[in-house]
Amino acid sequence: MKIVSGEAIPICIPLKKIFVIASGKLVHSNHVLVRLTDENGIVGWGETTTFMEVYGYDQRALFHVLTDYLIPAVIGKKIDSLKELHRLLDQRIPHNLMAKAGIDLAVCDLMAKAQGLPMWAVIDKKRTDRVPLTGIVDIVSPSAASASAVEQAAQGFQTIKVKIGQDAATDIRRVKAVRESVCDGIRLRVDGNCGYDRETAWSVFSQMETLGLEWIEQPLPAWDLEGMAMLADRLKTPLAVDESVYTIHDAKRCIAMGAADVVNIKVPKCGGLFRCRELAALCEASGVACFLGGCIETTPGMAAAIHFYAATPNMVSAAEILGPPLYTDDLVMDPIHVVDGAAVLPQLPGLGITINEEKVSRYRIPVSS
Repeated sequence: MKIVSGEAIPICIPLKKIFVIASGKLVHSNHVLVRLTDENGIVGWGETTTFMEVYGYDQRALFHVLTDYLIPAVIGKKIDSLKELHRLLDQRIPHNLMAKAGIDLAVCDLMAKAQGLPMWAVIDKKRTDRVPLTGIVDIVSPSAASASAVEQAAQGFQTIKVKIGQDAATDIRRVKAVRESVCDGIRLRVDGNCGYDRETAWSVFSQMETLGLEWIEQPLPAWDLEGMAMLADRLKTPLAVDESVYTIHDAKRCIAMGAADVVNIKVPKCGGLFRCRELAALCEASGVACFLGGCIETTPGMAAAIHFYAATPNMVSAAEILGPPLYTDDLVMDPIHVVDGAAVLPQLPGLGITINEEKVSRYRIPVSS
């Protein structure tokens, strides 16, 4: 397959409400679409995103890296595998995993379309047609958190993530309110987004553990693996890592230090499907659980993520990729169906969705590289 043209398209879609986590807040998408065309005129789409307060660079930087470095690196190249693609990308520039993820997804979409196969089929064997999803409660008042959890449980979600990591006392009240408002059969997980220090984390979780949590995610700063290992040793609840793990090398460090019982694998954060598969394989070989996290994707990103989940046997529990309902609009003609808290896997070739070019034009924003 030879790539003959490509472009990066920065997109801004407002959220229905401000989304607040310990690290910062989002009011709109920070996405960049990648459109690649092969010599047969087939178009592949990828989506990636960023969040300045979490990842340290903004949409403009993402667009710049894609437009000036990574897309030119693949134009005119014959690419027959994702491994070969990543060799090309890594030769061009180091790091920049979120930008590389956009290229990775567009190429994978192209490969699948060229073979007339859904994306999961070029990843591995399919294990499910439905991907269980996680409801999410951001940093809101305890009463608002309770109401949101009740609504999401009524929609069929069996797992709910509650964001914490700002004010410890309010965080405890928020999680208690959610637990009291939903039945014991609903799994709860909490995510600190690096918001606590060691002392605060221990104080909070020694109380919160009684609420029956599925796991506790990234309460400490990404660099504090020693602190994470101390918590993992003292807590009965499994400890998950997110911001501490981008690559297999990060994961190896966390696992070796005893800082991770569970690893959050996010398609944009970790560099695309190829790198995510490497991470999942490492987790499986190490006896450490892994789950599919999300970056509040729109439908193209969500589609890629659920194809990955469906074709990766050691992904545990529910996936955190319910971004599209949080936005005021979408970029596709055919949104992914969510039934009883589970996404129905698309079966058409590639991502299995149809991009709405008019919507792409409407939400495209001017960004110079």
